[in-house]
Amino acid sequence: MGYYMAPRGADIQPTILRLPVVANNFEIKPDLVTMIQNNVQFHELRDESPREHIQRFIEIAKTLKINGVPEEALKLMILPYTLAGNVLMWLNNRPPSRLPHGTTCSTCS
Repeated sequence: MGYYMAPRGADIQPTILRLPVVANNFEIKPDLVTMIQNNVQFHELRDESPREHIQRFIEIAKTLKINGVPEEALKLMILPYTLAGNVLMWLNNRPPSRLPHGTTCSTCS
C-alpha cells in the first residue's frame, strides 16, 4: 500500500516556481551550494534570527551576477539551499507558487 502512496518523481513539483532564465549553459555550481549551506543556512534554532538570516541571504545574493539570469530568479533558485530542518520541511510542504506579479524578493513581507 505504501508504494502507491509514495510520490513519484514526476509528481513532485518544487515549492518555489522558478522565473524563466534565458542564459545558455546556466547552472548553480556545487561550490556555491556548499558555501551557502555552510554560511547562511537557517535551522530555526533559538539563537537564530529569521531577519538576520534574510539579511545575510540578500547580502550574498547581491554578490552573484550571471549573464542572462535575472537577480530575482537567482534568489528564488538558491533560497531553498539556505534552509534546513523543520523550516525546509515547511517550505517543501507548501503548494507550488510564484511571487505575485510585480513583487520582488526585496518587497516580500
